[in-house]
Amino acid sequence: MIAPDARELVYPGMIGPFITAHSVTDRNTSARRPRGFVWSRIRIVQEIYFPAGLSGITSLAAIFFKNRFSQTLLLTILFSPVAASAQAYEGSACQEGNSEIRALLKDGQRSGMTLHLGITGDAQNWSTSFLKAEGKPPARMPDYDVELDGDMDIHDWTCMFAAFRAFDKNQETAWAEGVKGPGIGEVLIVKLEDSAKPIKIRPGFALSDALFQANNRPERIRVYAISPSRSDATQMGLLYSDWKVLTQKEFKLQDRNAWQTIQLPAHKVSETRGGFIAIEILSVYKGSKYDDTLISEVMN
Repeated sequence: MIAPDARELVYPGMIGPFITAHSVTDRNTSARRPRGFVWSRIRIVQEIYFPAGLSGITSLAAIFFKNRFSQTLLLTILFSPVAASAQAYEGSACQEGNSEIRALLKDGQRSGMTLHLGITGDAQNWSTSFLKAEGKPPARMPDYDVELDGDMDIHDWTCMFAAFRAFDKNQETAWAEGVKGPGIGEVLIVKLEDSAKPIKIRPGFALSDALFQANNRPERIRVYAISPSRSDATQMGLLYSDWKVLTQKEFKLQDRNAWQTIQLPAHKVSETRGGFIAIEILSVYKGSKYDDTLISEVMN
């Protein structure tokens, strides 16, 4: 398990795979940002395709006409009937990992395998396992809108250590494998801007040096560049289908609470779908207190 005080500090009512701890205060004030699908969809488009942010009409126009796929995605997500009517939250809890990932890495391809990116609950499918939340869900704020947000806060709590925490641009959150023992052979899938470029990884629980030492850290990892054959915009995000392995390489990480850089062999990355990698744990640096292996952040 992870230290309970760390859970309370890092995950107090986080909402959605891309709205992390730094956004919590927005929900707890009268001037908070809009909620529901309309806001979450805008954040999904911004975080995945426009990480530099949307500043003004000029920037939006330039981004909008960047390529045909971005045009279709933005129109589908922002102006679909569901978004227009601000339909109530329809996410789900994180329950189990995705064993199909192992078949993809073993066979080199997996026709019919799909990964959705957009709402709470999707995170459970982006890793072979994840550490389940313990204790009680966070208490709801007095102004929590149940009609609009449903059980989003509870569902998000169940995804406390699920895959999206490793690419939420917050190094104080983390993915933790969820099997008995150190998690040798467990796999995490991460979406990147470009898997052919240098990749930065923050192994272990980076929140503090004490938690970093208390929990396992990956030592040797095998990293695969993977790619879906197609991607489709849905009413709640993006659906990636029919996966294949492009290349792979083993790395040995240093046992330090800091960013480390790795580079995969050259491969072609889709300009519209972006890059994806799968990280397999081969060995670990043992924690002094807990037998859970974590990865805090992966990005480029």
